[in-house]
Amino acid sequence: MQKGEKRKAEILQTASALFAQKGYRKTTLNDIIGAVGCSKGSFYHHFDSKLQVLEAIAEQHIHSDWVAYAADTPAPGIARLNRLLYYACPFRPGEEEHLAAQLALGMQQEGAVISAHIRGARKAGFFPALVAVLEELKQAGLAHYHNACLPELLWDTHAAFLEAMMQESCRLVLSGGTPGSRLVEMLRAARFQWERLIDLPYGSVVIVPAEEMLRVLGTACTRVQAEEEQLRFDAGYAAPCQQLGKPV
Repeated sequence: MQKGEKRKAEILQTASALFAQKGYRKTTLNDIIGAVGCSKGSFYHHFDSKLQVLEAIAEQHIHSDWVAYAADTPAPGIARLNRLLYYACPFRPGEEEHLAAQLALGMQQEGAVISAHIRGARKAGFFPALVAVLEELKQAGLAHYHNACLPELLWDTHAAFLEAMMQESCRLVLSGGTPGSRLVEMLRAARFQWERLIDLPYGSVVIVPAEEMLRVLGTACTRVQAEEEQLRFDAGYAAPCQQLGKPV
């Protein structure tokens, strides 16, 4: 690995650890630069902003998801479609830290930027495999569709479902609520879409078990709620100290 590539990898690894420890919003560029031990010039040689760092981390994570799927591909059939949807799902066990970062950012103006970036990266990684899986199902007589545009329509609509579920989770964070029946109903709607549009048997598509999804989202929401409370506390503490002329 060349020196520049090594430095970039160090920045990503360090930032990922800091985001997990402190939360995305509380982690500053100075935190990342100080922990890496590099200059600002070195940082800006690789990244334009903290948001761009998060985008690169998300890309790495999605690539890891793809590698995990490729290593765990079951025999052809509906089971293969289910595994693909599972590994492409952001609400499965092991996703808590990344999900918390996305939820925290989803409540800010930058949220739309990272959401679009992640959506594009996930499609680039998984969609070609989806086309192959659907063609296998079609050739086996398990799926039925004639419009060549349908796989992409299915994927894009599925991505919209995932984004809507992310927005619902952000609403829960802001309201202090916990994941519940509405998210389960949204998951059922996403499953029903796959089954109806390519004529699969009812109940055959399993994107992620509902109980797993609720546990993961519950952990992520609780974490972001705690971060929001700490940010409000810090802001409330800073105001009177600034009025008194004390350093904060």
